Amino acid sequence: MFPYLMKGRNESIAYYPVVVDAENLLAYVEQKKGTDEAITIFEAILLALVRILRERPTLNRYIVGRRLYQRRDVQLSFVARREFTLDSSETNVYVAVKPDDDARAVLGKIRGEIRTAKSGEQKSDEGLIDLFLRLPRSVLRVAVNLLSLWDFYVDTPSFLRGVDPLRCSAYVANLGSVGMGAAYHHLFEWGTCSLFVTIGQVKPTVVVGEDGNPAVRRTVELKIALDERIADGYYDARALELFDTYLNDPEQLQRI
Repeated sequence: MFPYLMKGRNESIAYYPVVVDAENLLAYVEQKKGTDEAITIFEAILLALVRILRERPTLNRYIVGRRLYQRRDVQLSFVARREFTLDSSETNVYVAVKPDDDARAVLGKIRGEIRTAKSGEQKSDEGLIDLFLRLPRSVLRVAVNLLSLWDFYVDTPSFLRGVDPLRCSAYVANLGSVGMGAAYHHLFEWGTCSLFVTIGQVKPTVVVGEDGNPAVRRTVELKIALDERIADGYYDARALELFDTYLNDPEQLQRI
């Protein structure tokens, strides 16, 4: 009944803060630096997300047209900035992870898509947007409405699959890369994204140490927006515990 009682993602949204002790993760990143297994914090979080979505597949669902769908692949989207300047353009990166892709294959896909995005080459989603923006506003409104009706009554139009970045398992925003903290983000009514993750910057935080006394540890905060129609709170909580576990033991990320 949920899709009939809560018709949109933003009236069905649940927010979860996750603060991860990043000491083990930072040590792992430093240890692997300059080797074939080199990895960044952002890549580690993406690998952990892939593993969670595989092991807790209920989170890899979406609702369109009051119907519940289950994905087979894990599909990630995020923004890549072509240059770190104020007037630099941004582009969406879409990565489709197949069930038999291992960690090396996943990282290869992520890095390959980022290289393409930063090369300045026009991507398929940008080409599609440019095409639509050439239409008169009245025609564009009709086109978008027709696509929404097709979504509701049939399924995602085939020409949007693998092109539209908002048709994904999770959208990830790495705000820490521009020196910001994590922020809660809404879910998009367009598309099929049921999970939005923002990543804050690594910063020293006062925590309760193992001996019960205050201690300073480096932490990274994640803020997660989730469509609660796809899974209950208990399922979400257990999945987020796993997320924290994998980031605290990053060796496990090589076994996705």
